[in-house]
Amino acid sequence: MKETIPEIEYHDFSSAINDKGYDLRMPIRGQIELTYKCNIRCVHCYTDCHNNPQDIQKELSYEEVLRMIDEIHEAGCLWLCLTGGEIFMRKDFFDIYDYAKKKGFLLILFTNVTIITPEIADRLAKDPPFLIETSCHGGTEEVFDAVTQVPGSFKRFVEGLRLLVERKLPVKVKTKAMTLNRGRLHEIKELVESFGLEFRFSTDIYPDLNGSLKPCAYRLTPEEIVELEINGEDIDTEDRCVEISDEPTDRLYRCGCGTNTFHVSAWGELGTCTFIGEPRVSLKHYSFQEAIQEVFPKIRTMTYQTDSPCRQCTVYSMCGKMPFPARFENGESEMPVDHFCQTAHLLAEKIRRR
Repeated sequence: MKETIPEIEYHDFSSAINDKGYDLRMPIRGQIELTYKCNIRCVHCYTDCHNNPQDIQKELSYEEVLRMIDEIHEAGCLWLCLTGGEIFMRKDFFDIYDYAKKKGFLLILFTNVTIITPEIADRLAKDPPFLIETSCHGGTEEVFDAVTQVPGSFKRFVEGLRLLVERKLPVKVKTKAMTLNRGRLHEIKELVESFGLEFRFSTDIYPDLNGSLKPCAYRLTPEEIVELEINGEDIDTEDRCVEISDEPTDRLYRCGCGTNTFHVSAWGELGTCTFIGEPRVSLKHYSFQEAIQEVFPKIRTMTYQTDSPCRQCTVYSMCGKMPFPARFENGESEMPVDHFCQTAHLLAEKIRRR
């Protein structure tokens, strides 16, 4: 009688691996920003501040990326996301992709798909990634191009998405609900579902990585967000930091930061999340394991040093505030961000009344 390998649902598999990684403080999920270069200039983008020749010049070389991939593999990482900027702006992207695939990673690609060609789509179809994620900003040319600030980007997005879907590649589409698509999410949903894909939206918008508050001008009001979230079955909270408890705690980072996920900037600086600017360690000077051992314990042990209302908050699992970008909005990482605070309390009140 032949022995067979028992089957397990992906959800159960990933949950078990995540739990193990959390318990062991093992970096099983990570992101590498391959470049800040991008062909569109989305108004709410937090990395577009680095989409300039001076910052792009500082990015990791091909050899440095491969060395990092080797060390990340040796550390036991399973899910690896290649993101940007726009990943296909790197001429050596497929060389990096092939190398990472051979290492056995479950690769997730973040792309705006506006520069997907039949050749790129065919190349991906030959050796597919685990997932391709993209964002649909509008269901019409008027709205989409207003968000990207690049005329013609809507048409290129639709064509790029068609090329991927036709080849039956695994695609996930996300939407950021904002002032520019206010009241028109139904158009986006109709477009996304016309491709046989699931429509999901989120609402959290943050300052850019240089501290500019320009992206925040495109946030919906707390009242609008609560109305969408309380009534919408399409809400996607994946972009929001997932809290592990609603119990008051002195921990500054109450999520899983510093346990099983990591982020590497296009300059090779390792942190625990895109939105944590410090502490970070340069992988140009330290090994991946040395950087993890330096950064992760610091994040896990950071505590509130003030009497901030956030310290005793019992609804922070509904709050999109992140300590590092919070300093750009109010000058202090420990203090509440009015926008997120109001949204969380309004949402909690709505839920209690249901």
